Amino acid sequence: MRRVVMLALYFLIRHSNAMALPGRFSAECSPSYATNRVYRHRQMELTPYAKGGAIRMHFGGAYYLALQEHCNLSVGLSYALGHVDLACEVGESKTSIREAYFLHYVWVPLLCRFYTSEVMIDTSIYFKLGIIPSINLPARTTAPSNSDRPAFLSKRPLGCFIVLGGGVKYDFSLTNSLVVGLSYCWDLPGVMYKKDPNNDQIDYYCHNDFFCLDICCLF
Repeated sequence: MRRVVMLALYFLIRHSNAMALPGRFSAECSPSYATNRVYRHRQMELTPYAKGGAIRMHFGGAYYLALQEHCNLSVGLSYALGHVDLACEVGESKTSIREAYFLHYVWVPLLCRFYTSEVMIDTSIYFKLGIIPSINLPARTTAPSNSDRPAFLSKRPLGCFIVLGGGVKYDFSLTNSLVVGLSYCWDLPGVMYKKDPNNDQIDYYCHNDFFCLDICCLF
């Protein structure tokens, strides 16, 4: 999947050079810290809890279209890595059942950025917000499996994130810029969930959120 994303970005950039499109393209890389949140839909005997976060990354590219002098809209394509690590304690001995997954996403970020006037020479501050529809690729289990018990998590095929962030843009030439910032990606529906096998009701949702260090080159 990473090769598919990189090939799509390569041909998109070549096409833009040939067609002389009015916007700008970017290459982006964001080291991130993936965390988990658990929300219960109803009371249960087994209460899951998050075990902790992990360092992950997403990378890709985007096309930036200027809406006004200090505002632009971007549409991108990214490959993202995520993390889920939950546990439940069962029985009088409080035996822990753990499930951990290495997650893969294809993201299609739709973001709007607002820029200030130059605070220094060739330097401005920006704020961004938007949504990221996602395709949730097959997950890989990273915790020891419990052979005597079925998996207690199911994964959604599609998802959506809300993004808030900001940072600094530096123009080091007339056509090239470096952008560095921080952002938070909030998993809106929850990438994984558990259903009660008896009545098919959802017991709880697991959300995979990201704190990101955004590094972007505009050209």
